[in-house]
Amino acid sequence: MKKLVLPIIFTVVGVCFTTYSFLDTFIIVKNAKEVDIDHNSSFSFGTPSSSKPSTSSSSNNTSSSSNNTSSSSNNSSSSYNSSSSNNGGQSSVPVANKYYENLTTEQIAALFTPEKVFREGEHYSDPDIYIDITTHRDDADTTTYYVADIRINSLGYLKTALAKDKYGMHIKEKTSDICKRKNGILAINGDTYGEQEGGFVVRNGVPLRETKNLNRMRGTTSKAEDLIIRGDGTFAVIDERYTSFEEVTAQNPWQVFSFGPALVKSNEVAVNENEEVGIALGGNRNQRCAIGIISPCHYCFVVSDGRNNESRGISLFNLGKIMKELHCETAYNLDGGGSATMYLDDGTGNANGLGQLVNTPGQLEGDSTVKQREVSDIVYIGKNQA
Repeated sequence: MKKLVLPIIFTVVGVCFTTYSFLDTFIIVKNAKEVDIDHNSSFSFGTPSSSKPSTSSSSNNTSSSSNNTSSSSNNSSSSYNSSSSNNGGQSSVPVANKYYENLTTEQIAALFTPEKVFREGEHYSDPDIYIDITTHRDDADTTTYYVADIRINSLGYLKTALAKDKYGMHIKEKTSDICKRKNGILAINGDTYGEQEGGFVVRNGVPLRETKNLNRMRGTTSKAEDLIIRGDGTFAVIDERYTSFEEVTAQNPWQVFSFGPALVKSNEVAVNENEEVGIALGGNRNQRCAIGIISPCHYCFVVSDGRNNESRGISLFNLGKIMKELHCETAYNLDGGGSATMYLDDGTGNANGLGQLVNTPGQLEGDSTVKQREVSDIVYIGKNQA
């Protein structure tokens, strides 16, 4: 019996340590604090000279550009000059000067409606926001993905929100619940900042984390790329390995996400066929969530299904190709897998029961039950400006 005492003690200690380590890493809430990122009146939005570049078009087609990606005749470029007047007195940061637009200024204006128009799971428009959601199959016809074509009259409508309005580790809430609580219109999950010990975080202009995360579960990519959405509506991709937080804040960031990697940079696919992030349960085919810029104040959200009989999932490389085909000048990979969620509401907090999940989130494995995963944060389109 005495010979068994030490092995039993070591086993118990080992189990206790392993359990604590698991809870500490994935479950136990740490450094939680309530933060208000909804009323940041000190943030200065840029005033771009042309947030909706106009191009000549012989067509009377007023549909969004995400539904016209096969047409190359309208693929023209226009100049965009950022303004430094609202950048805290600093000189303007260099930005890309060519964007795709296939609609004239008049056609773009016609997309916005004097009164709110809402079609469940498909469309929303009002005087300031235009959202049109379309459903697609990938080239191999194995996966369904959803494209939200978004036009807004102010960057202040592109917002983020934290689970339970708290900042910290392992604080979670469903994407749809956060969106409803914020009276959001369209929401996707964010960058799962709360499951990482580091990584730059800025939300609605409020700096929340300045520490780097160079030890991400990067899979087959060594990149540590963050996405900056600047106050003038443009996107920039930086690598945390070579960038200080001071250099990030000098770019007047409205949002900073630290998941990645970048999918498209300078209109070209920025990942290769072998790149993957994290632990890919389905090889390199998983549910995906991405955000891209077509032109300032013209963005797209893309979410794919995966890991079920109807949809196998999409690789990072194929997602990059999709974002390029949507004419994204820059596109960025957000948290995917079971977290990948797109939700559309009428902006009233689902008071009338109108909100609906657009995609089919969760790890279904043949089960038809939707299992929406709780997440740390969301990216959403909402009417209440900062």
